[in-house]
Amino acid sequence: MEINDQNLEALATYLRKTLSPNGDERVEAEKTLKQIERNENYSSLLLTLCERSTIPDEIRRASVITFKNFVKRNWPSLDASSSTTNPISIRDRNHIKEHIIDLMTRSPEHIQQQLSDAITVIGKCDFPDQWSTLLDTMVRQFQQPSTRNSFQSINGVLKTAHSLFERYRYEQKSDELWLEIKLVLEKFAPAFTELFKSLMAYYPQKESDTIEMKNIFDSLYVCIKIFYDLNAQELPEHFEDNLTLYMTHFMTLLSYDHPNLRSDRHDPGILDRVKTEICRAVALYADNYSDEFKPFAQQFALAIWSLLTRLNLSPCFDDLVGTAMRFLSTLAARSHHCSMFEGGDTLKTVCEQVILPNLFLRESDVEEFEDNPEEYIRKDIEKSDSATRRRAACDFLQALCIFFESQVIALYSQYIEVMQKEYLQNPTQNWSKKDTCIFLVLALASKGETQKLGITKTSSFISIPAFYSNSILPELQNPDLNSLPLIKADCLKFLIYVRNLLDRDSLIKSLPECARYLSSNNIVVQTYAAHAIERLLLVRHPADQKHTAITKNDLIPYAQSIYDKLFQILTSDKSYENEYVMRAVMRLSSSLHDGVLPYLNQLMDKLVLILRRSSRNPNKPNFNHYLFETITVLIRTSVTQNLVVLNQFEQILFPVFTPIFTEDIAEFVPYVLQILGFLLESHPSGSTPLPEAYRILFQSILTPAFWDRSGNIPALSRLLQAYVEKAGDTIVLEKLTVVLGIFQRLVSQSKVHDHEGFAILNSLVIHLSRIHLENYFKDIFIVIFTRLTKAKTQKLIKCIIIFFCYFVVKYGAQELIIQVDNIQANMFQMVIERLFLPELSKVDENDKKLCAIGVTHLLCDPIPMISGVYFAHLWLPVLQSLLQLFESSNELQTMSAAEKKKQAQEEAEEELFVGLDDTPDYTPAFSCLAFAKKPHTDIFSTSIPDARCHLAKCLHTLTAAHPNQFLSLMKSGLSTEHLSHIQKYCALANVTLI
Repeated sequence: MEINDQNLEALATYLRKTLSPNGDERVEAEKTLKQIERNENYSSLLLTLCERSTIPDEIRRASVITFKNFVKRNWPSLDASSSTTNPISIRDRNHIKEHIIDLMTRSPEHIQQQLSDAITVIGKCDFPDQWSTLLDTMVRQFQQPSTRNSFQSINGVLKTAHSLFERYRYEQKSDELWLEIKLVLEKFAPAFTELFKSLMAYYPQKESDTIEMKNIFDSLYVCIKIFYDLNAQELPEHFEDNLTLYMTHFMTLLSYDHPNLRSDRHDPGILDRVKTEICRAVALYADNYSDEFKPFAQQFALAIWSLLTRLNLSPCFDDLVGTAMRFLSTLAARSHHCSMFEGGDTLKTVCEQVILPNLFLRESDVEEFEDNPEEYIRKDIEKSDSATRRRAACDFLQALCIFFESQVIALYSQYIEVMQKEYLQNPTQNWSKKDTCIFLVLALASKGETQKLGITKTSSFISIPAFYSNSILPELQNPDLNSLPLIKADCLKFLIYVRNLLDRDSLIKSLPECARYLSSNNIVVQTYAAHAIERLLLVRHPADQKHTAITKNDLIPYAQSIYDKLFQILTSDKSYENEYVMRAVMRLSSSLHDGVLPYLNQLMDKLVLILRRSSRNPNKPNFNHYLFETITVLIRTSVTQNLVVLNQFEQILFPVFTPIFTEDIAEFVPYVLQILGFLLESHPSGSTPLPEAYRILFQSILTPAFWDRSGNIPALSRLLQAYVEKAGDTIVLEKLTVVLGIFQRLVSQSKVHDHEGFAILNSLVIHLSRIHLENYFKDIFIVIFTRLTKAKTQKLIKCIIIFFCYFVVKYGAQELIIQVDNIQANMFQMVIERLFLPELSKVDENDKKLCAIGVTHLLCDPIPMISGVYFAHLWLPVLQSLLQLFESSNELQTMSAAEKKKQAQEEAEEELFVGLDDTPDYTPAFSCLAFAKKPHTDIFSTSIPDARCHLAKCLHTLTAAHPNQFLSLMKSGLSTEHLSHIQKYCALANVTLI
């Protein structure tokens, strides 16, 4: 496509049609543009349309947006060596890079922004190696500002530079990154500093021109952002040399005022945004370059807290106040800066005039509490309020407590006492003071906390139990559930945070109070009550950390009432998908253990109704997760007590699960598959045939479409393994080639899910008779070695070792050698030397016993190893590798039945604590159900209690059959340490080597 008027007109026509209200015309135009975008000069034609001022503005805008999207789609994948197959040729790429900066600087602002975005995309891919002229072109635009047009171009360049350099703030350090920064500092930083100086000299001359002042301060705003970008990794020499210049100008800007640059009530003005960025930049220096910043620390501290005292509570100042206090927090937390807060009345002034005013709730917070409870909860209890004034003030307060704890607490204790009294005198009017008291006590008392455990370490100057008993519990015991709801929410939150600091009696006394507030009219209070109950049930018993403080017997008197209230919330129109409430149902069901059984029918009826409703629009991932966890808890608890109920669960759940499959509700399918796998695993082996529903389901899960979705695969693999275990000789055998095809697909095509393919294969080896699999041995080994040749990974090697050990245990070591050597002569030696010897000790702990037994048989059974071709080179190294495996593991001995039962009980108790974190560990497609985790099974639990003894007995048999040969070999070839290990194993097995 030549760049001529005819082609420009044609392109403009298509772009005009993309704006058409006629859908068909619009789609056809977009389709045409997609077809012609691979033509040479397509991108240049778009840029030409952008540039021409005679073109209608809507076409210029459409052209630049089309160009930007074209670049976004295609530039990141560009490779100079494959230009013939790429939509943007090398020639077009070079043309774009030569002209786009100049075009951006000459364009109107709305065009400029789109071009700047495109430059950012290109720069991230090509800069610096394939766009060496970029910095030079940008620097040329930095000239003494004299016209408004020059500011438009300067701002365009600065914004583009910031978009390119911003990643220096968070990118991990590397030589490649620092070489890029070094280049930027050499070419860009000097001109950048000169521009900053000229801007600082220029704005006093233009104070009467509001538009010009806004342009200048727009440039200064981005300049300070770039200053941060270039200083984020480490302190560059250029900026260290010019530090006084920058800090002097920053101080000037902090104290500067101009009536036309100020903020309005809701939005920060450009001057306050500049000051915010200065606070952010000097906080970086105070934190990372404290020695260099020390000469300036005092004057910035004074200037910033003076600034804070002049700012009111208007939302427009929120970002500035928060950033300024974070700077002061940085100083207060450093031993070499903190002294500036201790002179005279400084500490008192800061606490009273800077921190305290920002601890009070504002009208907007109260409105959010009433009108947007989800957002209030997210900020308040999920700690997503990091950008708020209140959080910044709290952080500053806690920073001051590092070195001035007693003084700060003494000062605020007076305020707390006064505010408490004022609240008690008139709760309705002074409730906000009670709120501030509670917030203050939490902030002052906490010296360590986690999201999972709440406050774990407190100040010695504050008694949390006393404050709870005197000021919180009486509030919770108020018979009026709906009075002062925000204070009730505060008290519940206080309990949530301090729960691990209260004694068992206080926790038990609090439980029914929390249950009462589930009936509150306020969604936040309901939610906090549910969250408090769930968190209380996780508190460990102070005298026995393996058990909870609140026991099953403590819960039973309140269980029915709590369930009724929780489900009343879950069936209301306002908060029917409340994740905190559903998590409380889950935790209560788990904590009751077998005490949940009397409620089983009513719970399942309600959960199924909720599941049907949520499946119509599954838009709350956490809620959905806890819903399925609750169902799993009920299944597990019930089946453990009585296997007869298994059939009842299947009759209840299959009808609600079937539509989830048929309608392919992607968010729910992985959960349903996990529960079905759990149900199937719970069936006793080899008794009655499985229900017909499982046979029908088996046909469905083998369809390739199910396996196309990555999130389904872990659960599908588990379910398929359950079929192999429970119906291997019936249902699975009928479709064995399909099942093996799934194994092949997973191992051959997926590095992410190859281990699931091996898990299916291992299950087939364990549970199917040899006669059914032996015709497939050769193909199985070819699949494995083909994948190993093409894409070897650490995980793959572990999977292969484990499979080989299962194969040895089931079919014999001789058979493994035969199969491997059938692929290639003497290949078994390579397998041992390249896989087993270096990687055996790295297998997961749960697999070490299997591998130890498998390798023991490799060592002692097959003729090629004990007297044949592999004996001389492999026998001793394999034994040494096996001994190393034994000494690296504590899992090679099988526990007694009593020990296993005790451990199972302890693990069940522990799941109360670790079953779920505060937020489930989601991937975009799959989240494992903690209460449905598949237990590790030891196939040798009764036959081989101790793998070390098994090795000793096998060596005994081997040495007895070959007197002196192997014993002499071990004595001459093994270290003293290894020999002592063998002697120890023989003593355990009560055998002697000959």
